[in-house]
Amino acid sequence: MRVLSWWRALCAIAVLNVCLWLAVLHMGPGSGIYAGLQLALSGVYVLVCAYRSVLPRVDLERLVVVDTRLSSIFLGRSAATVAEICFALQLGLLVHQLGVHAGLPWVQMAAWAIPVFMVVAQGFCWHSVLTLNHITQAVESSLWAAGFSWMAVLLGAVALGSSGWVQALAVAGILGSVSFVAYVLCVDVPMYWRRYQHGRAHGLAYMRLDQGARDAWLRRVPSGSWAAWKADALWLTPYFSFGVWVSIAMVFVPGA
Repeated sequence: MRVLSWWRALCAIAVLNVCLWLAVLHMGPGSGIYAGLQLALSGVYVLVCAYRSVLPRVDLERLVVVDTRLSSIFLGRSAATVAEICFALQLGLLVHQLGVHAGLPWVQMAAWAIPVFMVVAQGFCWHSVLTLNHITQAVESSLWAAGFSWMAVLLGAVALGSSGWVQALAVAGILGSVSFVAYVLCVDVPMYWRRYQHGRAHGLAYMRLDQGARDAWLRRVPSGSWAAWKADALWLTPYFSFGVWVSIAMVFVPGA
């Protein structure tokens, strides 16, 4: 029952998020290349998060709520890869925008290192999904933490070199980035490490990449047990809600 309630909440959030993005599209957040890029990148992220909310899954465990071909782990991970790269580009573009407003050319250039961390993280994520090795999932999360740490450093420079709304947004970004890094290092990475240790202790056999690709495409494990979902629900819920709202909000940051 708890899984069903949680899933219904995710579906409702997905509908809300799509409506929010369409409202932003209708209102027209602003003109210029920055607004257009942020809107397009956000649109991809919103759409994929809606898909993954309606058909949630846990990749390595092959868990699904709705047992359908569209719940394929391979399909979901492919869509998530595209969406997360779009979100990473949004973050890089945001810091670049603020660097322009603050008159800091080096921040503008350094901002593009942010999505690099997250693009590299996708490779480790795919390795874990295909081999069932949680240790590379821990590496993936660590790379996201590294990207947000670098973002906090750059936003710190912006905050010191600006005033008004630019400074306020930079400070808010620092707080958000530090909170995310703390969460990843205190919750996500230890969770994946425990799963790695559990797999080792129980003799889990890792798959070859080709075997894993086939397994990820075909195998699904439907489960309505909250015990199976609760650890991942802790990050999936804010990912599909607050993360999407941040993506949409970045559309409104003025270009220089």
